[in-house]
Amino acid sequence: MISAILGAGTASIQYRFMILRSEQSERRHIICQRILYAIAWIGCIGTIVTAIFSMRLSPTVHRISAGPAFFFCAVYNLGQAVCLYKKSFSSRRICHIRLASTLVTNVTLLTFSACMTIDFFQLCTGRCREIYTRTGMVAEWTGFVGLIIYPLMNYTDFQCLSLTLSREGVSIGLREKTQDPENPE
Repeated sequence: MISAILGAGTASIQYRFMILRSEQSERRHIICQRILYAIAWIGCIGTIVTAIFSMRLSPTVHRISAGPAFFFCAVYNLGQAVCLYKKSFSSRRICHIRLASTLVTNVTLLTFSACMTIDFFQLCTGRCREIYTRTGMVAEWTGFVGLIIYPLMNYTDFQCLSLTLSREGVSIGLREKTQDPENPE
């Protein structure tokens, strides 16, 4: 539940950051960011449903919500990792690490989906089923850890944002860029 709330907050800040870094003439990029923002919120809502309905109490609801939640979060992370190559204040090395971790997460989630499909349709029995079940669980948790770690890689971009609280509400803006020790120019 906490990861879904933090994910929604991170997605909102990331969306604002990317819109601030975009020129008005880049309509395609702005539309892409809006689509990614909607995908992130769908993933966060799915994560909340997954957290509310535990596997022990309601396994069907948990499974139905976990699959799309993982999928939408992974697609969002991959889309943002690709978009951040042009718009990020981070170094190329951080962008490469961000993309690599996202690709590893996507591969583990595909492995999880394959193993759970084999288990769900009971395509094998006995020892074979146990192997697929355990492999699926390891892949699920590896993918989950990857989804949790991804927002932490945005720290250099978020350092360039300023948060202003006023009576009208909260506003997020870009600070003047200072020298980044990790990315000297």
